[in-house]
Amino acid sequence: MTLYDRICKEAGQDRIEKIVRSFYERAFFDGIIGHFFFSHNHEDLIAKQTAFATAMLGGPSNYKGRPLAPVHKGLGINDAHFGRRQVIMRDVLEEHQIPAHLAKEWLELEERLRPLITGGPEC
Repeated sequence: MTLYDRICKEAGQDRIEKIVRSFYERAFFDGIIGHFFFSHNHEDLIAKQTAFATAMLGGPSNYKGRPLAPVHKGLGINDAHFGRRQVIMRDVLEEHQIPAHLAKEWLELEERLRPLITGGPEC
């Protein structure tokens, strides 16, 4: 059973979109990472990131986005920015009452993306 299946079983089918929406509603206005999203259409980004998260978690997805490294290259995203992203996501998962063991797995999957997003070496 995938992480997607386990989250949906615990929290419902629509939970992934709600989590992604809650995350971006915070991230868009965050003092540390919000500026990365100024030029994006918020609804489009939420839809794309919901599809990405669904795919990342092992669920059915029509995500057809570009590879992460080239998309984020040159944006100046560093480890502190990525760390802030992880803090926001952790808080959102907790607020949505995702069980701690599932939230930990979600965050670990995202942590694997750090070198692609920051352009740095794997930690």
